[in-house]
Parts: sequence; C-alpha cells; structure tokens
Amino acid sequence: MASIESFVGAGEMGDVLYAVLDTETTGLSPQLQHRVIELAVVLVDEQGNVESEWSTLLNPNRDLGPQHIHGIRAGEVLNAPSFGDVAGFLAEMLRGRVLVAHNLRFDRLFLDAEYDRLGVPFPLAPGMGICTMTVAGELLVGSGRSLRDCCQEAQVPLMGWHAALNDARATAGLLRHFISVTDPDWPWKSEVSALRGVPWPYLDSPSFTACIRRSQDEPTHGIDLGLLDRIVDFMPRADAADLTDPYLAVLDEALSDRYLSADESGSLRALAAAMGIGPDTVFSMHREYLNALARVALADNHLSQEEEADLYRVAEILDLPAGAVPSSLEAARASAQPLTAGQLDLPEGSMIVFTGAMAEPRELWMQRADDHGWVAHPAVTKKVALVVSADTDSLSGKAKKARGFGIPIMSIDDFRDALGYPPASDGQGLMHENWGDSERKWAKALKEAGGNA
Repeated sequence: MASIESFVGAGEMGDVLYAVLDTETTGLSPQLQHRVIELAVVLVDEQGNVESEWSTLLNPNRDLGPQHIHGIRAGEVLNAPSFGDVAGFLAEMLRGRVLVAHNLRFDRLFLDAEYDRLGVPFPLAPGMGICTMTVAGELLVGSGRSLRDCCQEAQVPLMGWHAALNDARATAGLLRHFISVTDPDWPWKSEVSALRGVPWPYLDSPSFTACIRRSQDEPTHGIDLGLLDRIVDFMPRADAADLTDPYLAVLDEALSDRYLSADESGSLRALAAAMGIGPDTVFSMHREYLNALARVALADNHLSQEEEADLYRVAEILDLPAGAVPSSLEAARASAQPLTAGQLDLPEGSMIVFTGAMAEPRELWMQRADDHGWVAHPAVTKKVALVVSADTDSLSGKAKKARGFGIPIMSIDDFRDALGYPPASDGQGLMHENWGDSERKWAKALKEAGGNA
C-alpha cells in the first residue's frame, strides 16, 4: 500500500488545496443501510491542476444494489477493503483541504453514515465544502443538474459515467474551470478558512490494498433507456437550488437509469428526510417534477405509448394521486401552444432567448430586443420570459429546456410581426444556430450597459 505522503501534496504556505471526491453506493439512502461501494479522491492544487488521484472498491458486506448502473460485480469486491480499513487514510487525504463533490450533499450523507458506523463523529457540517452542481447554477447559466450536462456546458471531458474515479476526474475539471473563470474572486473565497480547518479525525490506518474495478467504462453507455434518460438534462433546476436540487439530481439519475420501482419509493422518502426536506415540500417537488416531465415529453408534440407509460410509472414512484398524469399532460398541451404576434406583452427588462437558424444575424435581433427594453440572454433559465425560435416545433436544447420550465415560445416571424419589422431579404442565407464570439461580445456589452442578463 502506498503511504499517505504519496497522495497529500504539501503546497506552499497559504495555498488553497482541494480534495475532489466521488462515491458509488448500493442505493439512495444510508438510512436504509445502503453503503458506499466505491470511493475516489482527486487532489487538486490552488489553480485546479491535478496533483494525484486515488480510488478503491469497498466491500459493503451486503448486496451491491443497482449493478446495471454502477457496473460493479460481487466478485470484484470480495477482497476489497471495507470502509473501516480506508477511513483513516481518507481522513488524512482530506485534512487541510477543501472538500469538493458534484452533489456534495448526497456524498456527505453517505460519508457521515460510514464514519458513524465506526463510532467516529463526522466533522463536516451541512453546507461546508464546495458543490460543483450548486456553483454551476451560478456560473454555467442554463446548465442542468447532472454532471454530464455541466461538463458539456463547461467543455470538460467526462470519460464514462457511474465510475467514481471518472466522475471525480470530471468534477475536478469543473472545479478547474470555475477557478479559471473567477480567479481570484472564487465564489467560495470567504469560506476557505473554515473549509480548510475541518477537524478530520485521527484514526489508525491499517494496511490495505486498494481494489480497482475491472472497467471504468459507463455501464449503460450506448443503451437507450427511454424517455427519462433522453430528457433528464432538460429538466429545470429548482429555485432553492441548495435545498432541492441535490434531491432532484438523485431523482433524475435514479429515474433515468430505470432503477427505482414503486416499492422502492421509500428510498426517496428516506433520502428527503435525511436531507431535511419535509413531506409537503417533497409532494410539491414531485408534482412539479411530473409537470416538467410532461412538458418536455411533449416537446415534439407527440406522446408515444412508451412515453405515456413512463409518466404513469414516475407518478406511481413519486406517490402522486390518480389523475396526476392526465392533469400534467393537459397543462403541458396548453403551455405548448406557441404565442402569436398579438400575444406578445413583455414588461421592460424581460429576458429573451433566441434559438434556431435565422435569416438575419442574431446580433440584429439582440439589438432589436434591446431597443424595446428587453434583454437578450444566451441560455434558458427560469428567469427567461420568452424563447424566440426559428421553428416553434424545434427540438433544440434551448427549446426543450424552455418547455421544461413552461416558458412560452414564439416564432421569429410572429416576433417580427409583433415588433413591426419588415420581412427579411430573400437574398439572406440562414444564420447558424449557435452563439458565435461576436454574439457573446454583444451580449456582454448589453449586460455592461445595464441589461439584467
């Protein structure tokens, strides 16, 4: 076994060092005796550069849960160390470093439970540490909750998925991106002293040999898991992201992997309770989740039998009453109707997103929106008031996210008519859908001029 000194970089005095962590577990809730079965830590310096990395499978002394998700087989963990074997080693790796994870709240629950089984108080208080999912809500405007979507938005490689070391590496990549775009004023700068000073316990560290999984590939790679897997990244983020998004992120993943069944919905209740989310809030979250799911499912104006069956299955898992699905679909169909020119009524300062290949430069439409007192925005968030699309039936990412939020969509032609601009010249070709550098500079200029983007 390598010594702890091989993994803990000393750094210069005053340097902020990070430990990026990820776990794979046998289920959703430590309250139901679910355990950590894989653990990975990537040590990172102040600029986000990787210093070293470590991972191991863990023997949980119980069944392994959703093996089709994490891809770990029983034979791989028979000779793996237990959490008790690595607990002291882990504490030494984390000591003096700022702990980072994607959905830190979930990983913290399991680490707390594992140390508690050893009779050791867990020193990390709720809210301590850096959650890249929460930071992404501030710095990756319009991204979803999932590690996959955040990495795609930040252009960070994600090699495979549901393997602790792969996910920790990707999370470290997100951290480096966040450091680079905010340095030296990181969002967590004022908390660094407290985050570094967590009193990790001093424990005996018995000799053990790390056990590495046979394959780091994503177990579900290349498999179409249906509606839920296809649309999970377009589900809207919650308002109180630090409270509800950690729970909804677990729900996204569990449903998209088709792991949960109706008789396992107790895992969700236990998870919510462990996260401090009350029953009334959970019910409201579940109801809005189904509503959003229905809106995104109808993005193509068609609901297949498989998609409808998925919606009923989700409603059952979420303990929603009979009639919830028809009600959600009815509301979704009503909200899916595009606005016409006569329905445009936006107050000054409203944010507008443009999407699709248009016959005129998008900068021109951004300027026109600005002339009317509105703000062109590069991504769909809950604060956006309108999405203007070249095609109101578009299945672009922006259009799907707009439907997830219930944001109205208007065709560029109706938007033009409502504002009274002449038709585009026949000689103009279609402009590419994605934002170019000139558009980003234009959006930045509008923002600096007083826009609320």
